[in-house]
Amino acid sequence: MFAAASIFQMDAWDKLDVSKILDVDQSAIVYDGDDQEVLTLHALEDRIWIPLSEIPEHVRNAFISAEDARFYEHKGVDIVRIAGAAWADIKAGSYVQGASTISQQLIKLSHLTSRKEMSRKLEEAILAYQLEGLYSKDEILEMYLNYVYFGGGYYGIEAAARGYFGVHASELSVAQAAQLAGILKSPSKFSPHLDLAASLGRRNVILELMQQYGYLSELECAKAMAEEAVIVHGTQDTRRGYYVDLALSDACDRLGVSMDELLRGGYRIYTAMDQKLQTACEAVFEDDSYFPATGRAEQAGPEGALVVIDVKTSGVVALLGGRDSDTALAYNRAVRIRRQPGSVIKPIMVYAPALEAGYTAATMLLDEQIDFDGYQPSNAGDRFSGWVTMREAVTRSLNVPAVTVMSQVGVPASKRFASKLGIVFDQRDQSLALALGGFTYGVSPYQIAGAYAAFAAGGTYSTPSVLRKITDADGNVLYEYKPEQTRVMRRANAYVLTSMLESVVQEGTGKRLGRLGIPLAGKTGTTGDDAGNRDIWMAAYNPEYAAAVWMGYDDASEGKKLPKSATGGTYPARVLYQVFETLYKDREAPDFVMPPGVREYRIDGYTLDTEHIAVLANALTPEQQTYSEVFVVGTEPEEMTAYWSIPVAPAVFRATVYEKGVRLYFETPNRYCLYRLYRENSEGKSVMLGEFSGNDGSVTYVDEEPKRGRSYKYYIIPVHPQMEIDGQLMTGTASQKIEVKIP
Repeated sequence: MFAAASIFQMDAWDKLDVSKILDVDQSAIVYDGDDQEVLTLHALEDRIWIPLSEIPEHVRNAFISAEDARFYEHKGVDIVRIAGAAWADIKAGSYVQGASTISQQLIKLSHLTSRKEMSRKLEEAILAYQLEGLYSKDEILEMYLNYVYFGGGYYGIEAAARGYFGVHASELSVAQAAQLAGILKSPSKFSPHLDLAASLGRRNVILELMQQYGYLSELECAKAMAEEAVIVHGTQDTRRGYYVDLALSDACDRLGVSMDELLRGGYRIYTAMDQKLQTACEAVFEDDSYFPATGRAEQAGPEGALVVIDVKTSGVVALLGGRDSDTALAYNRAVRIRRQPGSVIKPIMVYAPALEAGYTAATMLLDEQIDFDGYQPSNAGDRFSGWVTMREAVTRSLNVPAVTVMSQVGVPASKRFASKLGIVFDQRDQSLALALGGFTYGVSPYQIAGAYAAFAAGGTYSTPSVLRKITDADGNVLYEYKPEQTRVMRRANAYVLTSMLESVVQEGTGKRLGRLGIPLAGKTGTTGDDAGNRDIWMAAYNPEYAAAVWMGYDDASEGKKLPKSATGGTYPARVLYQVFETLYKDREAPDFVMPPGVREYRIDGYTLDTEHIAVLANALTPEQQTYSEVFVVGTEPEEMTAYWSIPVAPAVFRATVYEKGVRLYFETPNRYCLYRLYRENSEGKSVMLGEFSGNDGSVTYVDEEPKRGRSYKYYIIPVHPQMEIDGQLMTGTASQKIEVKIP
């Protein structure tokens, strides 16, 4: 040995460095929210290291039969096999037959060149001997099966099993194991995707060897030879898409590594993805019918973005950053665009902070042209509705009431609230135009979805995440997402806001989504001008999921605008319809639950319409004149309606006789009632002198018809102007009769 060392200059040889075997590149694996594998990604080498315990015995036996039948008997070098190979080489006059053991092959692949020189063969043998002194046979076999190249870009048994057969190594059949073992002799010759016939021929040779070495019976060997080889190489969907790209980018940020390092490091990236929903959303985005038509054949269609969040975990279960899902690291509009949100921002910037400031859904707001120090917002079509409740303003997406509320709450307070929901402002964002989405740069769909998820969560905000955790190849947790929940509004107020946004979906601008027939709250948004719309939005949620959709052109110049008919309530609503239909195709959708501290009250609609204040209905208020509204306890109206009550006759009623007749005076106890004044003659016949409104508080009437020398009686009957009994207006008890005698 020492002589050999001197002759072949062993001091210049490589030393055994096991890190060259154990620290090789490994593929990254992305998992969904159910820990199901989504995609395997790699840089130069596609390798997934698995323990020997996950490799069935018949798979191991196939490789031992093919490469090193005496593997468990030698010490790294098989002297018996070397002798046979040497004799074959001598007869041939050259290197024609190898005698390398599995350990030697592993050393050659990881430490040495492939040149067949005597010095290299000796170095290989010595390093293999050292390797066997440090590791058990099973450990070496595990290294070997995870290291070797199988052609097709696959390194290691797991990547090869997946790549060629679409199964894990633990699921390989005897025939498949033999076929993979047969590749190693010459991947360029025996890889099944290159020459299936040659690959099957080599497979059958390995199966015969397995029978020869006692690993298979004759029947088992024949059955394996008859098995059809179904190769899936090149058929797997390896598209990364926007979701996976974002997960990879976020993983790089969390770990502080480059994308290349991430794809070589064997990381396991666990996401929140719902694969079924993600696939369904991708199908919707590929369907042109869900997007506005351009009207021009040469013009590309509008773009879109979608984010869906699990309210409970704050995990992003589906995400699309555009309509092209094939390009790796494509421009991701879901997180990167900043566009004017239009009215979809109103709940965030206006109505949620207003509720926190003491407003209610029944607060009356004036919708008419108002000048806010030079800023004059208008509604769609320049139409105004006069006095409306805050609920109606939200439902119909009226602009002036929204600006009015922000002017009263204050721009700084509105911005502070929105900031807690993840909305980012430029320092120039200081005007009331923010109420209608007038940002310097705008917001992203990711931010909008996150903010609406806070409403769905009862007023608590957590930064959304596509990642759940990241581990190394051995399962050690390197990063774990732990949402930090911040309460941004009272749960009771969040419910009132949700109730108003339910009205948007049920009967307002988002009613196309409401046709789905499940409990949903949402808001639409549209920005544009007379030439067309630029951005259309809709956000919606239920107790489990929150979602936001944006559509528009990346560049609105050169006439690239959406048609005026394309609004937040049209195409984005249709997309969200499909999202929530997919989520609840096989189960019942949950309803919103009223929390403690919120109650429903009956409000008098008449008083609301005529006097523009909210008062409680009473037992006499007709059902058609009431509507129900939810209030945080303590903010409900204190007053009961005075309109719907039994008419009461005047308590103050006087008659004075003077030269021209009788002067009558009475005070009206109820300004809503009518008062009918009657005169009764001595025969008991009555005639109505007039009907008077109680609105003035008192009535003076002069009766000049009485005849001299006669007696008369006067009385008053109170009448309700709307309440009826058996088709007749309700009357109260008549006043006392005042008798007078004309001189």
